[in-house]
Amino acid sequence: MPVLRTTALIDAPLPTVGGALRDIPLAEHGLAELGVRARVVGKASALLVPGDELSFRMPVLGVPVSLRTRIVRADADALTSVLVAGPLRELRHEAVLAAVGDRTLITDSVHWKTPLGGPGRLADVALLRRKVLAVQAQRVRAVRELAESWAGRKVVVGAAIVRSGLLLAQQRRYPADHAGRWELPGGRVEPGEGEREAVVRECKEELDVEVRPTGRVGTDVPLSNGMILRIHSAELVEAAAVPKAVEHHDVRWVKAADLPALDWLDADRVLVHSLRELVDKS
Repeated sequence: MPVLRTTALIDAPLPTVGGALRDIPLAEHGLAELGVRARVVGKASALLVPGDELSFRMPVLGVPVSLRTRIVRADADALTSVLVAGPLRELRHEAVLAAVGDRTLITDSVHWKTPLGGPGRLADVALLRRKVLAVQAQRVRAVRELAESWAGRKVVVGAAIVRSGLLLAQQRRYPADHAGRWELPGGRVEPGEGEREAVVRECKEELDVEVRPTGRVGTDVPLSNGMILRIHSAELVEAAAVPKAVEHHDVRWVKAADLPALDWLDADRVLVHSLRELVDKS
């Protein structure tokens, strides 16, 4: 099975690069200069999630070739897709991320099996490998440019508070277009404030509880106001504390299996699969 790898160092933190990898406009337009047309099938949100499918059409020796892939992993460490339709017997694309200080190393790998035995292997050497290397290089360049442009954005933090296998969600009261929808508690990081400090302050203001940040969840999410959403996992300092809907309509402890059914705000919905994993591990 042929395997081609491309690596690059990106001047942005790992969750930011992870978010750029999932960006749907980049997925659809990032390879346009190579003549590759792509679209996400039936998708309306900003980031790719597991189960999403992408349809590609690309020229090979002037002949248009079509294929479709499905996302099977989309988290802060990797984005992975597999072939569901096309002329190849098998295709797997994986971009794996590793933190290098404040920067991120991306390793982009493509694995595939061609049909037709010996003639297929000759086509690999003569045609396909060159095309794949060009696609990988352009894809990595596009991810680098997007991630580095996001790295300077102001940050909104969210708190994924887990207790006894349940996640805390809060229901918006305002503005009108958000009323009744669900989100994680949080808000903007103020000047001179660290992200963890902002998580603690926002939870005190919105829920009247003390929390302890414990880590990060999922990738960065770009917001329509030009900021970036970053989710931190957290636990209650007092395990028996009762969160209150100080600024919101309601709060609720939710099981992992029930998370997809909530009417989440769009920015939070694209992280539901990561939130489910967090709760399942608790």
